Amino acid sequence: MSSDDAHPSPPRPVQRHLLRQAIWLAVLIAGVIVWLISFGGGGGAARAWRGLLISFIFFTPLSAGLVVWSAAVLLSNGRWIGRLERAALSGFSFAVPSLVVLALLWMGSGTWLPWSGKELSQGVWLNRHFVFARDLGALIVLWALAAWYVRRRTSGDGRVAGGWLIVTYCLVMSLLGFDLVMALDPKWYSTLWGGYFFISGLYAAVTVWTLLAIWSPGGTRDRMHDLAKLIVAFSILTAYLAYAHVLVQWYGNIPHETRFLVPRMNFEPWRSVSVAIVAAAYLGPLVLLLTIRAKRTRWFLAAVALLVLSAMWLERCWLVTPTVQWTAPPAMQPDQLRLAIGLAELGPLAALGGVLALGIEVFTALVPPRIGQGAQDL
Repeated sequence: MSSDDAHPSPPRPVQRHLLRQAIWLAVLIAGVIVWLISFGGGGGAARAWRGLLISFIFFTPLSAGLVVWSAAVLLSNGRWIGRLERAALSGFSFAVPSLVVLALLWMGSGTWLPWSGKELSQGVWLNRHFVFARDLGALIVLWALAAWYVRRRTSGDGRVAGGWLIVTYCLVMSLLGFDLVMALDPKWYSTLWGGYFFISGLYAAVTVWTLLAIWSPGGTRDRMHDLAKLIVAFSILTAYLAYAHVLVQWYGNIPHETRFLVPRMNFEPWRSVSVAIVAAAYLGPLVLLLTIRAKRTRWFLAAVALLVLSAMWLERCWLVTPTVQWTAPPAMQPDQLRLAIGLAELGPLAALGGVLALGIEVFTALVPPRIGQGAQDL
């Protein structure tokens, strides 16, 4: 990685932290109110719970991935991270909200799970209480390791905890991907799914980290250049894993595999959504951040990061909504599926986004800018 070319900016005033905290708290409250109102809208409670699921599988891999990025840089002996490590560790602030939301999804699973109350060939493995019990237990272990790692980093160490955290993140996010996305359609399965799910989570995480760096005192042009290169690298890796799915399933042409692709590639409106995701999330950074100037221009990098995050949230809708509309009663035919983005989806997006942003503000206000003996501004 390259070296900094600017001096650190002075610390931000406490008043600015308080103002931003008030704004994010207002966004959180507004999102919760909108989500509660959506229970009485079109689609009813099932759609409202599904909207919460979409935002949960967007924000949880993202926030845990922020902490994992700190561990990954530490274990690879990267010394370029400097003051930006505090921004990465601030993802830990989403630990309790993610556990609360998963518990809520468990409580409402009898309403929104397409196969709730049915006897499946998978037996007890897809018993909804067993599914959420193991997912909640796994997520508690992950956040406990994240807490251990954050504590060790604030005292200048963390290599052992970081190693455990990275491995556990891959395992737990794979499990959540299998249980909360792939299992929505019990007849479809893919052994590649876990890898795609945790890599795409790390992709979203490094994109958020870049946004935080742009407005951070340690966010110099060299640091933005470094993070932009990571965005490009993980956009290519995520696109490769998605293509690996499509290639194997298309070439094999096995009904239990192609049933995931049929509504997303053959019928509108999800075919156009698929094209938009490929253009914005998978290939967009490769084209838009191709030049050095693009990577080092603050406003342009911020715009690309927001574009990628919007596309990745849309990708979470793309993963969940067609499957549920096709499999949950009253089941639709693939050519009848519709793009549904309204209060039920936008309310949880605002609420969980407000929670994460508020947590980051509080974390960065409490934790000193420099963390660990290995963190340096070069």
